[in-house]
Amino acid sequence: MSERMTKKLEGDGPVEKQIILLKLTESLEQAPDFGEKPIMNPGSPQRQWLSRVGALFSRLGLDRQVQYRAAYQTLLQYWKPAIVQIQGQVLDAIEELKLELELDGRSEIGNAYEPGDFYSFFADLKSIVSDAKNDLLIIDPYFNGEAFDAYISEAGASINVRILADRYSKDLKVYINKHMAQYGSSIKVKRSKELHDRIVFIDGDVSWIMGGSIKDAGKKATYLIPLATPITEAKYAIYSEIWERATEVE
Repeated sequence: MSERMTKKLEGDGPVEKQIILLKLTESLEQAPDFGEKPIMNPGSPQRQWLSRVGALFSRLGLDRQVQYRAAYQTLLQYWKPAIVQIQGQVLDAIEELKLELELDGRSEIGNAYEPGDFYSFFADLKSIVSDAKNDLLIIDPYFNGEAFDAYISEAGASINVRILADRYSKDLKVYINKHMAQYGSSIKVKRSKELHDRIVFIDGDVSWIMGGSIKDAGKKATYLIPLATPITEAKYAIYSEIWERATEVE
């Protein structure tokens, strides 16, 4: 059974809950003006907001989905009360996620790791990587073959994996060539001297920044912190441009 399917059956873990918490908080803070009458035409900020919240609730279990759908179905008849009800549902979900993370011994946004916390970092980064459905972009100037083997090698063959590294890129390419030969995976490696961050981008929509190179996790103190959506979008655009002018590793 694939890791993605296993996660789907088991439900979201702490790192997924942190992302959902971040996205729900952003949605509440950036809610558009809904006015007094229904605004449901496709492409409107109001309809986009409702669709986004609905998609997030789909990750929070059947109860949340049913509550949202019940309120959604009354929007045309009771626009303002239904909007207030949905916004209340968002606030309730935020508080519930905060409590769940607290009970898991996690902070609300991000995780810190002491030297020796190799397994905790390993489990969290693997969970982050396995969330990718289409595209995975790794930014790490010191990413090497052992780090690829430990964290990225189980990414599905259907995922487009790109790694932007530098110092150990040739060593990394040896591991990747063997992986592609065995699994038919799609993995590209480029090198660049313009790298300043250590970031994992998931489908260009979610990003996690790290306190050090992936290869040093467990040896040195580090952290994993999800970036706010506007920062993710800005950094993804920057590194997409760097990727285009970077040197492909043969």
